[in-house]
Amino acid sequence: MDLSIIILSYNTKDITDECLKRLQSGVSSCQTKLKNKIEVIVLDNASADGSAQMIKKNHPWVNLIESKENTGYSKGNNLALKKSKYPAVLFLNSDVYVKDYTLEKTLEYFKGHECDVLGVKLLYEDGKLQPSAGNLPDPLNTVFWILGLGQLLNPFHPKNSAYFSKDNKVGWIMGAFLLIRKEVFEKIGGFDEDIFMYMDEVDLCKRIYLAGFKVCFTPSVQVIHLHGASSKFDPSLAFKNELKGLKYYFGKYYPVQYPMVKIFLVLGLILRIIAFSLLGKTKRARAYLEGLSLV
Repeated sequence: MDLSIIILSYNTKDITDECLKRLQSGVSSCQTKLKNKIEVIVLDNASADGSAQMIKKNHPWVNLIESKENTGYSKGNNLALKKSKYPAVLFLNSDVYVKDYTLEKTLEYFKGHECDVLGVKLLYEDGKLQPSAGNLPDPLNTVFWILGLGQLLNPFHPKNSAYFSKDNKVGWIMGAFLLIRKEVFEKIGGFDEDIFMYMDEVDLCKRIYLAGFKVCFTPSVQVIHLHGASSKFDPSLAFKNELKGLKYYFGKYYPVQYPMVKIFLVLGLILRIIAFSLLGKTKRARAYLEGLSLV
């Protein structure tokens, strides 16, 4: 199966450099063993740190697209995909480090199983598990999630290591490493460009599910994901962006139920504000307070 790999770059020059160094080795290994064709497309989202110049100098083997503006995750990936040639597409974050066997094992799994989208096991740099898949959000599991009971019912964000220890059909997978059949991606219309960042892959997987395709997860392949490198990852900021994404998602798929869900979102945020204020964690409490205006 010939493969197009798409990477977005935004102000992560050194990390992107390391990502591409490891990827080049993985591409070479995969092509040698599977005899397939692989192209790597990097779209630089108007980085101000010299990322594009570094890629030209250090990695002339990649197809570099220089955007004059920061297009965001959804639009940037859609633009890059239009330049792709092959039937399988891997959306790969610039802060993901693959191993030599990663592409080979991922493609072999993809071909050998009934799945249209595939995610693999993500690890933090210290080797700890990074939860990267879950059930699609719906009114009930979202209410449980905001009330701190999210692990009790079809969790939107499962944290139990057992969930990530076996092959699964899942609702969504993280966009850091997302392999998809190009025809499926094009059939559902690609990423929703009204989503700049966060919840984009969840929305994509929702439409994939509605179209009758399968989303799979396997722990048989593992990669390192630094997580949020281009945004200088801040858990509070990520939570607020996720709330914005959830509001958009519910407006799109559950407009009738959202007013009731919003009541519980507000209640859950208020409870978190009180709890974290009492614990002296003012930054977290402030993030939840700001979240009230986003739901």
